[in-house]
Amino acid sequence: MTVQTTDEIRAAIAALLRIGEPGDGLLRRLVDDIGPVATRAILTAVGRGETTADEAMAGLSSTGAEAATHGQMHDAIERWAVRAGDDDAADDGRDLENIARLGGRLVIPGDEEWPTLLEDLGPASPLGLWVRGAAGLNVVLSRTVAVVGARAASSYGTKCASDLAWDLAARGITVVSGGAFGIDAAAHRAAIAREAPTVAFMAGGVDRFYPAANAELFEQILATGAIVSETAPGMTPMRHRFLLRNRLIAASAQVSVIVEAGWRSGALNTARHALELSRQVAAFPGSVYSASSTGAHRLVREHEAELVTCSDDVIALMDDEAPALFDAAGDALTGSDADSSGERGSAARPDPLEGLDEREKICLNALTTSKPLDVGTIASRAGLTIADALNALTALDLAGVAERRDTGWMKLRTPHRTRG
Repeated sequence: MTVQTTDEIRAAIAALLRIGEPGDGLLRRLVDDIGPVATRAILTAVGRGETTADEAMAGLSSTGAEAATHGQMHDAIERWAVRAGDDDAADDGRDLENIARLGGRLVIPGDEEWPTLLEDLGPASPLGLWVRGAAGLNVVLSRTVAVVGARAASSYGTKCASDLAWDLAARGITVVSGGAFGIDAAAHRAAIAREAPTVAFMAGGVDRFYPAANAELFEQILATGAIVSETAPGMTPMRHRFLLRNRLIAASAQVSVIVEAGWRSGALNTARHALELSRQVAAFPGSVYSASSTGAHRLVREHEAELVTCSDDVIALMDDEAPALFDAAGDALTGSDADSSGERGSAARPDPLEGLDEREKICLNALTTSKPLDVGTIASRAGLTIADALNALTALDLAGVAERRDTGWMKLRTPHRTRG
């Protein structure tokens, strides 16, 4: 069995990022099945006319590759082969050399710098990321908020975005956005002014700044942050690439904040990706007469986004999602039950979480302390049936760690005494 080196894998991924389009689930499936080196070899052979898509499919079937069973794989191989036969895709070292000359790099899964949050995208997760900038992705994306919104932002919207990004940066939280005019640029600039790293996800190659009018901003981002793209160097931004780029923004952040967005704003696409990933979404309120806020208001009205007005509101949403709540819940029981030395007295209450089974703990983790959720939403979040969710919620209510409100169920910040 041939052992592939990291350099061979990196070169193959570099070629595949030029051959395929961002978020191509079929290409990801093939790579997961047979590896990037073999995938690149097959597509190059078909692209050069050395074999056919039919023969490639037969070869995949003979090895038992699961990807061969997909009904669209044959057509996909023919589609990828068109690019795979081009000189640019064949010379996989060219992109790596070009990015190196710019001081950048290709980050792939397995690298220390790889941001594991993006793996939540599953079949739509990127094969690799082209990166420029001083910041390491694994570091700056460890605690993040996405701040996105309208390109044609109002002065109100840009001030909200600037104030939010400034305050988040002051708290050590990385602001991520898309580098566009309006809300995106205001958020990036505020983080830079606070001398904090910020990350811009691009729809085109990282070697060509878009929009070009923001070139100075991008240069400033490089000094302490990072510019990231899934598309190969030299590739141009296109509408579908912007929409697919948005999934990276959503996946890289614990909370996505929509500051200002019209009815058909691309920022709503970012919110949709975040919701699909079960990430928190928040929105700033605007004037009821402002067309720039109709999309943000719709998210709030349909209970898809939390209404926020400052960084404290956003940080509360981040902390509300922290899985450490199980470990911290016992600490909330201290206070009147603890003696002056800080140790629990003999009358200290038992930890209400100790008696919960796994299903009930999962259900508790699906709740929030900021917004009541209906049983259907809770069941979906927890991966339970409606009946199991109801049983678990009843147990959580009896344990004093959750309670029913008028519009749904909420987790309690401070557990109540167990009902006897």
